[in-house]
Amino acid sequence: MVKACMLCGKTRFKVGRRIKTRSKYNPVHVYFQKPNLQWFTLPNNKRIKICTKCRKKIIKNGLQNIDKILNQAKINL
Repeated sequence: MVKACMLCGKTRFKVGRRIKTRSKYNPVHVYFQKPNLQWFTLPNNKRIKICTKCRKKIIKNGLQNIDKILNQAKINL
C-alpha cells in the first residue's frame, strides 16, 4: 500500500503533544500523523493515490490541466 502522495510526495511525520505536569513540560505523547490519501482515477482509467490537497487542486483547475500537473510530478502513465 502506498504511504505517500504520488504527486507531491507527502508522507507521515512525527508530532508530539506536550503535557504540563507540576510546572514542567513532559513531552510524553509522540505519534505519527499521516496524510489523507485517496484513490483518484485519471482520464486514461489508471488509479493513483493522492492526498486531498492535490485532489482539490486537480478538481479546481479541471481535468484538462492534469497533464501539466502529472509532468511536474514526473509520473509516467
